[in-house]
Amino acid sequence: MDALRVLAVLVAALFVLGAPGLPTVLALRLRPLTALAVVTPVSAVLIAASAELGHLLSIPWTVLSPLVLGLVLGGLLWSAGIGRRRSRHTHRAGTAPEPVAHDAAEHRVAAEDADGAAADGADAATPGAAHDTEGAASSTCTATAAATTTAAATTTTGVPETALGRALATRHGRAATILLGLAIGGGYILLRALDMMGGLFRVNQSYDNVFHLNAVRHILRLGDGSAWVVGGMTSLPGEESYYPALWHQSVSLVVQLSGQDIVLASNFVMLLLGTVVWPLALMALVRTATSAGPAGWLAAGALAGVASAFPLSMMSWGVLLPYLYSLSMMPLVLMLIVHLVRLAPDGEQRLTGGQLGVLVPAVFGAVALAHPQGVFVALVMGVPVMVWAVLATATDLVRRRPRAGIRLAVLVPLTALVIVVGHDIWYRFRPVEASAAVWGPNATTEEAIWQTLTLAPNATPIWLPLGVLVALCALAVLIGSRSRWLVLAFLAAGALSVATRSLPVDDLRYELTGNWYSDNNRITVMLATAAVPLLAVGLDLLLRWAARLLPVLRGTAGAVLAVALCLAIIAVGYFSPSTEVSKRYLEREWRNDNLLSDDERTLLLMLPEVVPEDAVIATNAWNGSSLAYAISDREVLNTFMSFQAEDEVHLLNGHLDDAQRDPEVCDAAEDLGVDYALDFGPKELHDRSATYTGLNEISETGAAEVVLQVGDAKLLRMLPCRGTDGSMNG
Repeated sequence: MDALRVLAVLVAALFVLGAPGLPTVLALRLRPLTALAVVTPVSAVLIAASAELGHLLSIPWTVLSPLVLGLVLGGLLWSAGIGRRRSRHTHRAGTAPEPVAHDAAEHRVAAEDADGAAADGADAATPGAAHDTEGAASSTCTATAAATTTAAATTTTGVPETALGRALATRHGRAATILLGLAIGGGYILLRALDMMGGLFRVNQSYDNVFHLNAVRHILRLGDGSAWVVGGMTSLPGEESYYPALWHQSVSLVVQLSGQDIVLASNFVMLLLGTVVWPLALMALVRTATSAGPAGWLAAGALAGVASAFPLSMMSWGVLLPYLYSLSMMPLVLMLIVHLVRLAPDGEQRLTGGQLGVLVPAVFGAVALAHPQGVFVALVMGVPVMVWAVLATATDLVRRRPRAGIRLAVLVPLTALVIVVGHDIWYRFRPVEASAAVWGPNATTEEAIWQTLTLAPNATPIWLPLGVLVALCALAVLIGSRSRWLVLAFLAAGALSVATRSLPVDDLRYELTGNWYSDNNRITVMLATAAVPLLAVGLDLLLRWAARLLPVLRGTAGAVLAVALCLAIIAVGYFSPSTEVSKRYLEREWRNDNLLSDDERTLLLMLPEVVPEDAVIATNAWNGSSLAYAISDREVLNTFMSFQAEDEVHLLNGHLDDAQRDPEVCDAAEDLGVDYALDFGPKELHDRSATYTGLNEISETGAAEVVLQVGDAKLLRMLPCRGTDGSMNG
């Protein structure tokens, strides 16, 4: 029975994360890996847009809304021919593509590699030795361009005489490489996540999870997925505010389609984002925005979980599920920026202007709608890449490279605009300093630098072997790759990581980290977006160089070595002391009963059999009883710890147990329709105790009677009481 429930949720979650955006992706005629990677953010934008349209037009919230909107958008794009690649005919005819900024040196290396392969019939035949040299042809000789491209294909796919070379030369071979990377990286993250959680049906025992689970129920109950509806769950009527609701909108659709409970649906969406969406985004970044070969694509997916801080920490701490949603798509933001500023290598993987025109607003929008702090992450890593592109193009102009002046004339105002607008966004939308100085430093500057270099999660020990690997790969990228912008992105994220770990609580700390509430956990996780591609591209280069020195690595041995090295790096990360410390910390957020014990959850699952659908239950969010809203589908008096409410609600929270003695309390219970109450004892989250005194020991005052009990958890029914007018209520 549980297997069928799991299968139903899995199918529904995959449908929600992919189906709405599929027509648009097909219309754009993207390459397969890019299409798989971007279908989730495109679907996400359509989900969010249809939720607001449905709210304005009073259309009930169902999966049909984003599906119809996606079909309309996809049809329009298909009719407009946005995804057609006019450059293919030109490429086949032999016209050499325009060189990418600042890549002349690498073009020469690629041409030398290709010539060597053509001469002796043997070059880098392994995924580790592969190097994408599309577009590395001379811009002055058509024949040389065609020859170089042909030879470069041999370099990329392997020696044709070997079984490995023939396999990698096919679409199925390339697909198998990518799937293997996804299987290794996604499988590793999945195993660690399930071990952390203790099972698919577990409830995360953290503060934010009460809001996230109940917000999904709020959408389903009201039939309205608007972000303002979600923000209004804890507000007074008429004072609704915006809350980034993409997570809750997506999970609510999974619940609708699968017919299963919110907890299971939420856990599945979380796992799919971490094990599928995130690795695919990393592989798409490395595949389309760098010159790495199959070993790089493989490594980008396989090493997706090597930085323990992400995605695992966002699956536990907080629990920051909307931020997880946003960051899981962040590599695609970096990918699009690189294509936009023409730092990506030429070839069939290069995105066209029309494709960028659709994907840039879609992916950027999805990241921002999932969590606004994703915009700040994009600025931290994206602006340095754009500045690098300007400098590289200016260098090309000095060297009188073709069309460098045109590119520079576009890049300079574009980069300036992003900096100006980004500066305004940085200061306009950051939280006030009083709420952004909660988290303090936990390391010295030297410790913070080493923690950052070794990809150690917040407040965990340094692990030098991983740091050596990072440094070695970064050096390889600097020396032998045109993707040096990866190092800049890593340094930018690393600088912020060092700042949040070590800077004292003062104005400078607020200036740099206040946009994330100066929260070390939120800031240090962004490092993975740059670190994993850096490791992947660096590993690809090191294997290629090794294959030149050792011909045996040009065959199957090289492919085996590539996979073995990925597994070895994963092992280095897994057995590090930082991972061990992080593991114990993350497990505590799942494997405890600080919020909801097994007895309490069992009672909540039984509530629908006892409590009528229109009843209201007095609850305490701090002790988990308010999860009756999400789990039991019954109205509760308090949906979250932090909320605005009428005076009557606050009166009942403090004095419901006085209903038999205080007529005003009796009237308030009658007015609000409170017929039941949950007594989960005085123990509360964050070591609090008995926050709502009116719900403590309510059965002993004669105000209510126990009608259902599991262990110490009790459901009570309010007894009739006398109101201010002397009449009996209840």
